[in-house]
Amino acid sequence: MSFLSLPMWAVIAGAIGLAALLFALQILKARQKLVRIAAAGLWAQAARVTPLRVFRQRFQRWLAYLLILTIALLLWIAGARPEMTPGRDAADHIFYLDASAVLMGRDDLAQARRALIADARNTDPARRAVYLDGAVATPLLQPGENLALLSQRLDGVKARPAPSGFAHAVAGRELDGAMSSGRPSVVHYYGAWSGARTVAPSADRRLVYGYLAAPTPDNRGVVALGASPAASGDAGRADILVEAIGPDGRPLPADALRFSRDGRDVGVDTLVRPDGRLIVRDVVADGALFTVRLARSDAFPADDKASLRLPDRGSVNVALSPGAPAAVVRAVRLNPAFSVTAPQDAQVVVRRAGERFGENRPALVVTQSGDQPAFVFTYGVGEPEPDLSGALDALGVSNVETQALARTTRRDVSAETRPGQQRSVAVWSALFDDGGGFPAASSFPVFVSRTLSWLVDAGPWVPYAQAGTDLTDQSDLYGLSSDRRIAERALNGDLYLSQAGETRIGDLRLAVSLTDREITMDAARAAPSDVVVTPVRGPAVDLLFILLVVIAGLLLLLEWRLHQRGAMA
Repeated sequence: MSFLSLPMWAVIAGAIGLAALLFALQILKARQKLVRIAAAGLWAQAARVTPLRVFRQRFQRWLAYLLILTIALLLWIAGARPEMTPGRDAADHIFYLDASAVLMGRDDLAQARRALIADARNTDPARRAVYLDGAVATPLLQPGENLALLSQRLDGVKARPAPSGFAHAVAGRELDGAMSSGRPSVVHYYGAWSGARTVAPSADRRLVYGYLAAPTPDNRGVVALGASPAASGDAGRADILVEAIGPDGRPLPADALRFSRDGRDVGVDTLVRPDGRLIVRDVVADGALFTVRLARSDAFPADDKASLRLPDRGSVNVALSPGAPAAVVRAVRLNPAFSVTAPQDAQVVVRRAGERFGENRPALVVTQSGDQPAFVFTYGVGEPEPDLSGALDALGVSNVETQALARTTRRDVSAETRPGQQRSVAVWSALFDDGGGFPAASSFPVFVSRTLSWLVDAGPWVPYAQAGTDLTDQSDLYGLSSDRRIAERALNGDLYLSQAGETRIGDLRLAVSLTDREITMDAARAAPSDVVVTPVRGPAVDLLFILLVVIAGLLLLLEWRLHQRGAMA
């Protein structure tokens, strides 16, 4: 037997101390003695010569002393939290509680916790370690630590809306830090079968399933939510992609979903794509929280809704010089996201090369097809150099337009970047000529809108924020460069979103969602027949502690009854 709260020597020393203390109290207890006094005046003298408590008398009431001592020792040993020492084996035991989204259904987390504590109680304390799922596996109990600490540390644990990190923890050997190398190990997993299906046992590591969440056969969930600049070219609006699927993986119709902005339900017009996904067109990009949820929830709530913080795109003040191409002027005046103002009030200007018009403002500059490339992006001081891969396509200039421009100018159409004091985009004037055909194309307003939006350096454009992935930033020309607030917080170029919920990056608010198709599909699937859950090997509660307390209570009741009947002083 071993004790969780105290070492063995402290338990024995405390028991000896209790026995001695109760013995001393038994000696000091008040004893009745008959004293005959001839006169009332002699009471004071009798009290002095016959004290109520005396030492060195013959010890009496051995049975009462033994009863009290038994009760005290039972309570003392119960407080030391005794446990039967489990049999030792040659393997290390690693317990992993996968408190991710896989345990968010029903009372799965509570059941997994009870099974883990029961199994851990039946292993050698020096050969066990307990870990909690997270972006990095978190140790909850180190080898040799008191098991009573585990219950305390698990009290505030809740299942987090994030993909399981168990496979990553095993592959990264995050679970080996507390154990000695060279010994075989047994990994006890408590979660869902999908969280461990990619983990393969090895010669020195055996995987044991201690608890697996039951499937939700009718599970449905939102598996995609993202925003993109509006196809209409309106810089102040966004198109939102929504996909929700049923247990068979097929997309749900729009009437199975509910939409809201900042918590208030709204009606939306949706367009169904050929693949079944929904497009919500021309949503005002004002920084609101856009949420889509199932009209009817199910027993697995982790994927029942998803939210996205829309970009904040206010009105942009644009100044148009007298030499600005007519096609650009039309595109600006027809776009409600732009307001035509004087140069001194403008955030961005459109002018021809050589014009002294808004020289201290970011500008779309129309140039002749000289020695420079067709597109020259100038980035400001302190900004990272833009990545031009896919830039023209993101701006709405397709290969068709670039090929037509190349035929018209008889030159190769290319793009390059240059450093400068402030942002600017220099474009050949031939691109805006009506004879080239591009001003008449449906993508021309998109080109003007996105180019001016990049020049004005608007707030970040985050197309989606999915738990378990890196943050995707398309704030500058929708991928040309990264927003500085995001880049400064990124680690090794990536900013990992660990779980769903509201978060902040500086003054930038983000709504992260658990839009994971695999999690939704796996929640509806039963575990394969070859996946066997090992029965719990020990009690989930401390039965020995409860037994000792109950016996002590019964003995106290016996003592009280004996005292009531006069059989015990």
